[in-house]
Amino acid sequence: MDDLKIGDVVMLKAGGPKMTIYAIGNDVSCKWFDGNDLKYGGFEKEELVKLE
Repeated sequence: MDDLKIGDVVMLKAGGPKMTIYAIGNDVSCKWFDGNDLKYGGFEKEELVKLE
């Protein structure tokens, strides 16, 4: 899944919230809202699916 880029909207293959990619390095750094709280996390590319 090398077509991921900053600004893409993704979610975990296992389900969960829509997340926005803000950095790509050894992992993919994403941010998302949980209610009014902004959350951050790093994920392996293989864990994510790009939303169209």
